[in-house]
Amino acid sequence: MVAEKKKEAGISNIDSGRIFNNGGGGGAGGHSYSYALPVNPAKFGLWLFISAIIMFFSALTSAYIVRHSAGNWLKFNLPPIFVVNTLILIFSSVTIQMSYFRLKRNKLSEFKLLFLFSTLLGVSFLIGQLIGWEQLKNMGIYVSTNPSSSFFYLLTWAHAIHLIGGVVALVYVLIKALFGHYNSKNRLGVELCITYWHFLDILWIYLFIFINVTI
Repeated sequence: MVAEKKKEAGISNIDSGRIFNNGGGGGAGGHSYSYALPVNPAKFGLWLFISAIIMFFSALTSAYIVRHSAGNWLKFNLPPIFVVNTLILIFSSVTIQMSYFRLKRNKLSEFKLLFLFSTLLGVSFLIGQLIGWEQLKNMGIYVSTNPSSSFFYLLTWAHAIHLIGGVVALVYVLIKALFGHYNSKNRLGVELCITYWHFLDILWIYLFIFINVTI
């Protein structure tokens, strides 16, 4: 009886079925129908946010290409630390995906350990970026040195800002995990965080290749 009332109210559990109906009854002048929400609202919101970031970086790289073609473009070699940072970020995607596999199997201790390790790798990447920027300054490459250096700092700073947000999300999820919030049946927050982290990894690989090809 209670279940029937909940169904008539209009919404069932989003994660389990994502079924909605209009709350109308049958009979004369009435109609009743139900439909499945194609995607979880939180996941939909995340993909909207990711789409906005893609458009933002597409605009930046497009402006980069236009300015590059105009000439007066200083070429310089990136310090090797940026290669190391790239490898660190790729490895963090591997470990964070491994943590998710452990969560699905309800191996919570291994999940927390791998998730913590991934978070530390993310922090290490940011520290490595700081070191790389400092090394560039020691080489005499500043923001105002040339349009090429200006775009390099702009692209890498913009990525770092988004990655800081990702690290904050990792820490937030990790804290919730330590308090036992997640398990094999409750993992939406982890999925969202991991999806965003993989995106940041792919975005950096794209930027790293793009910059090295065009710098």
